[in-house]
Amino acid sequence: MARVKTNLAAKIRAAQTVGVPLVARTTAQVLSGAKRLAPKGSHLSGSGVRHKGRQLQPSLHSNMEVGSLRIRAFIGSKVDHAATVHQGSKAHTIRSKGKMLKFRWDRGNAILAARGRRGRGGFFYFQKVRHPGNKRPVRYLTTPLAMFGRMNGFRVSTLGVSRTRLP
Repeated sequence: MARVKTNLAAKIRAAQTVGVPLVARTTAQVLSGAKRLAPKGSHLSGSGVRHKGRQLQPSLHSNMEVGSLRIRAFIGSKVDHAATVHQGSKAHTIRSKGKMLKFRWDRGNAILAARGRRGRGGFFYFQKVRHPGNKRPVRYLTTPLAMFGRMNGFRVSTLGVSRTRLP
């Protein structure tokens, strides 16, 4: 019986020569697909003012780590509403923190007119509002991951995003 002794360093180098370009290409494809699917533009607050902070689509980025036994790629965004857009959210209550919440509500004038009252220029002020939630999540990360990952020969499985930052 013969024994074969392989050179571990040569084996790792050969695997990385094939693996790194494949993972880099797949990461670029998934990132490109995610940027196409992610919502464009910024959110408007209730007063019609642009929401301060970064927009979702330009904030998407990727990072690749190459170790001796592992090649990992990360794709995502650090904006607060990224997970909510991707996973959706349940109905929840939004409470004011000191100041009143100010919203532009088109149907509000008709509702108040039926009760014999008037609003101030289409703006309404509340201590709390019941948000209906985001019932239609945009799976801007998992959709391109499943498509391009499988296309490039990877076995794809996804884990749920933790709901710690979601309402």
